[in-house]
Amino acid sequence: MIELEFKFEIKRNEISTLIASLAKMGFENKGRFYEKTVMYDNLELAMFKTNGRIRLRTIKKTKEIHYEFSYKKPKAVKNGPKKEIEHQIETHQGKDLEKILKAMGYSPTTSYERYRQTLIAGGVKVTIDEFPFAVFVEIEGERKKINMTAKTLGFNTRQSLIDPCDTLFTNWRKKAGLPFQTNMSFADFDK
Repeated sequence: MIELEFKFEIKRNEISTLIASLAKMGFENKGRFYEKTVMYDNLELAMFKTNGRIRLRTIKKTKEIHYEFSYKKPKAVKNGPKKEIEHQIETHQGKDLEKILKAMGYSPTTSYERYRQTLIAGGVKVTIDEFPFAVFVEIEGERKKINMTAKTLGFNTRQSLIDPCDTLFTNWRKKAGLPFQTNMSFADFDK
């Protein structure tokens, strides 16, 4: 499956205005939930060498926990939305997936925490990702629809970010004069 998305950084105090705008456009709010994502690689660094990502995401929804297991790999883009190959499954058996990954020689390399709010309408998914260091909006779907949604919300599609959040975090730490950190958590992201 190929995923098309635009990604923009916004300020924390702009979240409620964005949600109100999306509601006026007919987007249904699916809720805001805590997520922890762990990236995996093997001793041969297969994911690092191919710029791919194997990740296991834990999502806490009220009283239940579920997991998303995925493989992602960016495709080269000259302009327009970010393009990625993505294969994903959802399960309640995250601990079993961890055991399978370990048995295959994969171990955790990096991780990050965030709160994600998802809004959906007409084949477009908008997510608001609150990371410890910044807030990003992703607009996913068919090219025409995400272009229209981004422009209606006032975003310049030419300013869409293509780097994944862990790269953006590493760049943020570098700019702040902080050393490299493999795990981005709300408790110590800026130390």
